[in-house]
Amino acid sequence: MTVNEHIKQSNQGRNAQLLEQKYERMSEGLFLFFRATSSVFFQDFAQHFSTTDPTRVWGCGDLHLQNFGTYKAENRLVYFDINDFDDAALLPATWELARMLTSLYIAGEELDLEPEENEQMALAFLDSYTKTLVSGKPIDIERRIATGMLAEFFDQLEKRRRKDFIKARTVKVEGERKLNLENGKVLPISAQKRSEIETLLTAWLQQHPNPFFTRICDIGVRLTGTASLGLERYVILVENTKEKQYLLDLKEARTSTLAPLLPLSQPTWPTEAARIVGIQSRVNNVLPTLFCEIVGQGKSFVLKELQPEQDKLDFHLWDGELETLEDLIRTTAVIVASGHLRSAGRQGSSIADELIDFAKQPQWQQDLLTFCREYPNKVHQDYFAFCEAHEEGFFE
Repeated sequence: MTVNEHIKQSNQGRNAQLLEQKYERMSEGLFLFFRATSSVFFQDFAQHFSTTDPTRVWGCGDLHLQNFGTYKAENRLVYFDINDFDDAALLPATWELARMLTSLYIAGEELDLEPEENEQMALAFLDSYTKTLVSGKPIDIERRIATGMLAEFFDQLEKRRRKDFIKARTVKVEGERKLNLENGKVLPISAQKRSEIETLLTAWLQQHPNPFFTRICDIGVRLTGTASLGLERYVILVENTKEKQYLLDLKEARTSTLAPLLPLSQPTWPTEAARIVGIQSRVNNVLPTLFCEIVGQGKSFVLKELQPEQDKLDFHLWDGELETLEDLIRTTAVIVASGHLRSAGRQGSSIADELIDFAKQPQWQQDLLTFCREYPNKVHQDYFAFCEAHEEGFFE
């Protein structure tokens, strides 16, 4: 099977209109293509990386530089952590790290880093990751200890007000706020689908002891991301008893793309959304607001307060200082290692002592760096083949 056939097969069953947009976004740049083809990456990794890795960690399953972000939790404080667990699973640590390190090499190309600078960033990540594991203690990244680019991300979100965000995403129609369908972030929803989502949310509210909202004001199809485009995803405008309005994100949960490749047996989860919520709850320090599973109509969804797209880590905002970039990358490594430690010993995952021993072994680090340093050559080849096929209409 060619790479293009693999991509086409792995995207079967998605909304055709949104899938067309996904393919268009994938053609816009190497990193976007890499983000959207995790199944290709892990298939190659499973076939070609043979270094023994005895660890078992709870991972997000698609760890790359832009799967980190700032968000507000229920206490309305700002946190920075991994924020996408759609492909989360129990996996060897090297599987999680390989995806992240490769993303650093590819991001370095887009930032015009010299090869030795790119190598410095990858080494910095591994150094920070292993040192955190060896400490045996998870470290929480808080606003007061943030520096450089991360401090700027915290500042941006702390200054943002909920009312301003609501106004930016909605319009007034006959005195009522409705979702703005003209900003390219939301598509209209059919009457039938709206009724289905309202029924789903109403049933959930009746079972929830402390409802976050009491009235559904509007629903639309949410356009965001690259890898998830084509899945069912909705933005919902709601209001609580104090007439405060919020935007929610309701996202369909599907089987992890790693499922056919994983070398470790997995727990039996009642639903795919339960898997996502369960693993993220173990790995993250503090969870996003209203983070839960909703089941109905033969599907499962993850519900949470909408996190603005601009709060995802954007490495293109780098100020050009290598020290600033390295500081940020070291912070992401601390977060990854802390998540592995925080979830250690749960349902078959390695205990902290096993992770500490693993961190002290140099061979897997050398082998992993070699693979991740060379793999972007394969991404370039796949990207060129994809763009050519896309122009010729292969994905139509």
